[in-house]
Amino acid sequence: MNGNPTTRKNVLIVDDVEVNRLILKNTLENDLVPLEAANGDDAIKIIEEHLDNIAVILLDLNMPGKNGFDVLEYMFEAHLTDDIPVIVLSSSDEEAKIEKAFSLGAIDYMPRPFSARLLLRRVLTTISLFHRKKAMAFEIDKRFSMAENRIDPLTGLYTSNIFYNQVYDKIKNAPRRSLCMVAVDIDHFKLFNRFYGRAKGDEYLRLIGKSLKAYEEKYSAIAGYLGGDDFAILIPNRQGILGDMKKRAREELLDRDYELGYAPKFGVFSIEDPTEPVMDIVDHAFTALASIRTDYTHLMAWYNQDMVRHVRDEFVLLSDVERAVRDNEFTFYLQPKCNMLSGKIVGAEALVRWSHRDKGMIPPAAFLPVLEKNGFITKVDQLVWEKVCQWQRNWIDNGHDALPISINVSRNDMFSLDFTDYFLKLIEKYRLPSNLIELEITESSYIEDLERVGAEINKLHAAGFSILMDDFGSGYSSLNSLKELDIDVLKIDMKFLHIDYENQAKGVSILESMVNMANQLRLPIIIEGIEMYEQVNLLTEMGCKYAQGYYYYKPINVAAYEDLLLDESKVDFGGIQLSEVDQVHMMDLSEEKLFSDEMINNILGAIAFYEINGDTVRLLRLNEQYYNMMDMDYVMADSEYATHLRQSIYPEDRDKFFWLFKKADENGLRGATADIRYMKDGVDMRWIRFRIFPLRKQNDSRLYYGSLEDITEIYQNNENG
Repeated sequence: MNGNPTTRKNVLIVDDVEVNRLILKNTLENDLVPLEAANGDDAIKIIEEHLDNIAVILLDLNMPGKNGFDVLEYMFEAHLTDDIPVIVLSSSDEEAKIEKAFSLGAIDYMPRPFSARLLLRRVLTTISLFHRKKAMAFEIDKRFSMAENRIDPLTGLYTSNIFYNQVYDKIKNAPRRSLCMVAVDIDHFKLFNRFYGRAKGDEYLRLIGKSLKAYEEKYSAIAGYLGGDDFAILIPNRQGILGDMKKRAREELLDRDYELGYAPKFGVFSIEDPTEPVMDIVDHAFTALASIRTDYTHLMAWYNQDMVRHVRDEFVLLSDVERAVRDNEFTFYLQPKCNMLSGKIVGAEALVRWSHRDKGMIPPAAFLPVLEKNGFITKVDQLVWEKVCQWQRNWIDNGHDALPISINVSRNDMFSLDFTDYFLKLIEKYRLPSNLIELEITESSYIEDLERVGAEINKLHAAGFSILMDDFGSGYSSLNSLKELDIDVLKIDMKFLHIDYENQAKGVSILESMVNMANQLRLPIIIEGIEMYEQVNLLTEMGCKYAQGYYYYKPINVAAYEDLLLDESKVDFGGIQLSEVDQVHMMDLSEEKLFSDEMINNILGAIAFYEINGDTVRLLRLNEQYYNMMDMDYVMADSEYATHLRQSIYPEDRDKFFWLFKKADENGLRGATADIRYMKDGVDMRWIRFRIFPLRKQNDSRLYYGSLEDITEIYQNNENG
């Protein structure tokens, strides 16, 4: 085994007597890299830190405190003796102790005293035979499985029946071991197949299968393909393994340029009772997984008893909703949108309401989240849309002028319908001009497939529909969405801005920035959630014109809305109009000093300008927000910027950081985005989302603009499940 020291495996020597460790170290160091532990606690720490690079452990059984048996028991319950051979060393020849060591997974036993040559030969032979035996067993099992049609040909994993049998045997034969069942599926896989094609879908399933197969081989786990996009794996219950699964899934997704909306999700169930039926164990894992479906910010969840109650309650609710759809219990209320300068109504938003036959009016918060989570929202939305169009038609037929009504479109709606065709048929059915039906789409709907949604919006515009971006600023890519999508109106919620007495200055500054930006983009704004006159006064002084909220009107039933429309003094049939302002250019704004530095910083956040010359990236300029985010010294010399950048990027992410600039060159004005780990003082790690845009070539160099966002909290939330 002599060779390059960097490729040699470690041997862990665990003995409380220093001279014993020295003798063993001198004997083995030419062939293995010795690691030393003087007690059981230190041994366990070293095993956890060097888990993938320990070839063998030499373990003294008789130590004070946590002894060799304690270390063996820890390894046995964590399945580590499946992967690391343990040779126990002891001056004791008590048969009972030796037998106990073997029962806990030790593979060999050497009594003291022993010769150095014999020990070395025994250790090297043990390593060789152990790994040869594992490889042979895996190959035999693989051939047997394939011969018996027990392996799914697409994913390379056990078929469902064989998987359940294998899991049963594993748990039965090792009841004391700490195991967990992990359920895996791909978020919105049907949509993935629809947009990327069946061949890409199969490729994605093979990718998941290959990933789980790697964990199966490495940790003596059992992985199965359960059909559709459902997978499961029985694996040692260790945080490090589970964290790696989640991290690897995200990285593989990004490497293939798939949207995060199609990320694999993981549900984890810790097995406490080895007698529990395997089907129930798998069901518990899928129950945990179901708790985070449609939530793209979380990839993993752990099972708990409350989930059973939630699942039961959701099932009851969904059954009641299906009945309510049949019985026509869903209707809509209308909340007027007003011109703040005149107080007149310029339109309305249709909001779903459920008039339950037994419980009366049920608030939307009690049922909408469940419907959205389970995909049933589209059926209810279609019912509401139909009723809105039907009412508009009746209102017009009765000789009245109509105002536009906006209807809400969920993420599920966007991806489950032939969207434009559906609405064209709907307005054709009720003989409505398309300008009387406006579509409010939440910003989160765009995240899953920006290109697809953008194409759909272009078709809707061609058909004459207006598109409103709801909850602007609440997602992760507001400015990017505006750049990519042809939006007609922005809706901003006062609650998102937190404009109150305690932080009014900050909220006002942010809102001013958004209003100015919207004016430059020639986009009207509607402010939602207006409740007080002081807010109206503040917003009109800022240049905002349209609002919606309790200060003007609560959501009201159709009859009350009709009464308002009949009073023409309360109605402005001109609708929402962009304020008449002269078009200006960015250079004009700079010369007229319309923006303060504080306002610019609030709009742009942390920004920097980079220069690339050959293989060197250099920071040229950065703003105050960048200094604050990166905890940099304000008096840092220009020559120190490059050193700071090189030392701060996490070593394993440096290639990705350089790739980002190359990708930005390929994408042109669309730029490129990547999440990079950043180290503060070489210790404190945080996640920074870099967005890089190419500017121009300058001699032999290339200049780039970069915007940065600290997203550490998102990753921490994901890690916490």
